Amino acid sequence: MKKGKLFVIGTGPGGPDQTTLEALRCIEMADIILCPEETKKHFASYIDKKPVFCNPWKGLFDYKGKPWRELVHSDPSLIESFKKERIRIREEIVGYVKEKMANGKNVALLENGDPCLFGPSHWFIEGFEVDEVDILPGVGTFSAAMAALKKSSIPAYDTRFVLQTSPLFLTENDQDNDIFEDLSRYPATMVFYMALWNLENLIKRLTDHYPENLPVAVIYHLGHDEKQNIVQGTLKNITEKVQGIKEDFAGLIIVGKCLEGAGYRSKTENLVRI
Repeated sequence: MKKGKLFVIGTGPGGPDQTTLEALRCIEMADIILCPEETKKHFASYIDKKPVFCNPWKGLFDYKGKPWRELVHSDPSLIESFKKERIRIREEIVGYVKEKMANGKNVALLENGDPCLFGPSHWFIEGFEVDEVDILPGVGTFSAAMAALKKSSIPAYDTRFVLQTSPLFLTENDQDNDIFEDLSRYPATMVFYMALWNLENLIKRLTDHYPENLPVAVIYHLGHDEKQNIVQGTLKNITEKVQGIKEDFAGLIIVGKCLEGAGYRSKTENLVRI
């Protein structure tokens, strides 16, 4: 019997319209699906009657009613219990998938956005050999966000690079505040994931080293036509502009001069030394 495979499929931030044709074909030919309930609804016509084993993210980012960002400051024994539970969930899912693959079944794990940028699917992928897994990218969240804003992230104005990160990784402790001072020496487009819940602190840190009129865009529920919401402002007023919006997870923050005016032509019509 030919062994099956695990397909990790980037479904894009919004649904089938932001998923590649190859990925959609792969969902149709898979025997078993792993995905959250909302994704199942968006891709119902492609999943059809295939069994959905589980929501692979359930229990990975919360424990006993607390989100992980609160758990990291909890009692050490609670943190340890959370770690053990996460590992148990992972091993159960990996074991199930391996069993099905051994029986010739193809399993598709559906992940929003870009599976290779803050992709939680790697929590499972690393339990398999390289040749047992195929990754099919969809439209990345950043690309979809810039399209929604109708802007180019680089080389607009004097932008020299694009930074994609999360404040959780960029500033793991208070001493890391110096990193913003270092970054402020170079014009960049900055893209922040998993930052909505602590946006006020991020804006404060940026304001310490960047001008108050630096443009900021916050994109909520990207790609979901009925819920997508784009709020634009500056470091000075963006916190005020998003007050009252209760969403603290599903969103992306983009900071940089690329968000203002038309800076692309002026950059490209001048000679650039390479």
